[in-house]
Amino acid sequence: MHRREFVAAVAAAAACTRTPRVPPVPSRHRGIGFDGVGARPTRQDFATLADLGASHVALFAFAYMPDHDEPVIRPISERHDDWSLTDEGLRTMARWAREAGLRVLILPTLADFVDGHWRGEVAMADERSWDAWFNAYHAFMLRYADLATSVGAEGLSIGTELRGTVAQESAWRRAAALARSRFGGWLTYAANWDDFEGVPWWDAVDVAGIQAYFELGDPGPDRQVDRLTAAWYPIRRRLRDFSAQIGRRVVFTEIGYKSHTGATIQPWQWDAEGQIDTELQWAAYEAAFRAFWREPWFGGFYWWKWRPLDRSDTDTERDFTPQGKPAEAVLRRYYLWER
Repeated sequence: MHRREFVAAVAAAAACTRTPRVPPVPSRHRGIGFDGVGARPTRQDFATLADLGASHVALFAFAYMPDHDEPVIRPISERHDDWSLTDEGLRTMARWAREAGLRVLILPTLADFVDGHWRGEVAMADERSWDAWFNAYHAFMLRYADLATSVGAEGLSIGTELRGTVAQESAWRRAAALARSRFGGWLTYAANWDDFEGVPWWDAVDVAGIQAYFELGDPGPDRQVDRLTAAWYPIRRRLRDFSAQIGRRVVFTEIGYKSHTGATIQPWQWDAEGQIDTELQWAAYEAAFRAFWREPWFGGFYWWKWRPLDRSDTDTERDFTPQGKPAEAVLRRYYLWER
């Protein structure tokens, strides 16, 4: 064998054993999840995010199902008189975000199941019902694929936390193909933190999105950042191997912590309460950045949540928002300086 042929053969053999190539996606997402519900957002809200160092903002488009096992999806505007939940509101917020220099991710999301079930519990009785449900869901998702195109969004999620549906592989592959036919940006799917490995069609999207409410336990009163960072290590190894297996970068399409005691035990418990503890929230933010920010397979965070300046809720001290709390300084430091 000539030397040139030998070198070519070695290179070909090496290529077969490499980790699958991760498709290029935008530079690391320095993202924020924006919660405009119950308030009237303004341009200044998005200018404030840009001043914080954010590069991306997630905006949510909602619909609801009357029952978790009924193949009916209806516009959320049928049940809510809230400007931010209308297409007009979504378009306006996207425009303000882009004027501020932010890149926009649109996340169509099912919410407000009348029968009290969570969106991950969607379950149809038979194949005919599944077909009807996906017909309705594809129409819902495509409505916002078109809107995402019209507002110049950069990314689109084709679904959020729909654990009970992901085994319907052909229907989800069709959803991704339909989205690509109407939207030219990158696609993701926002899987729940406890079932992302059960999605069999990650190759149909560009980025593996995870709603990252992983349970980190109670770090106790001392060395909280160190303890929480250590709690991330086995999760980080798992996610690194997962990224290599599917050949996609991982983005936390949602992550957040309330500012009260016990907030890192079950971060997904939105109605949990405890004594105000902004230092624990600060430690949880810092630990997540320390664990992931410089990992090459990791695509970034979307922190839940940022609120309009005129929001008048009474329990902001315990809520997910980092605004006016020590956690905001963590965001500012990493987003502005730690590139």
